[in-house]
Amino acid sequence: MAEDDPTRREPRPRPARAPSQGSGAETGYAVIGTMISGMAVWGGAGWLLDRWLDTRVFVPVGILLGISVAIYLVVARYGGLPPAPGATDDGKTPGGRRSRPRTQKGQR
Repeated sequence: MAEDDPTRREPRPRPARAPSQGSGAETGYAVIGTMISGMAVWGGAGWLLDRWLDTRVFVPVGILLGISVAIYLVVARYGGLPPAPGATDDGKTPGGRRSRPRTQKGQR
C-alpha cells in the first residue's frame, strides 16, 4: 500500500497530548514580561505623542494605560483559580440544596 510506504518522507501526524502546564517561574516571568512590555509600548507611544505635540501629559497617561491593559491581560490569562479536585459546579449550595432564586423587592 502506498500510504504505508516508509520511504516517503512526509511528516507524520503528532499524537494528541494535553498542553503542558508551565512551572511557576515561567508563569511569573510571563506576567512580569507582560507588565513591562505594556508600560514600555504604551509609554513609548505617549512619548512619541508628547514629542510630536510638544506636551508632557501623554507619557504618564500611556504608562497608566499600558499597566491597565497588562493587568487585564494577566487576569484574563492567569486569573482564574483551577477548580478543586473532585469539585463539581452544579449550581447547588454546599449543603446540597438549590439556592433560592433572587427576586425583586415585593415579589415572592
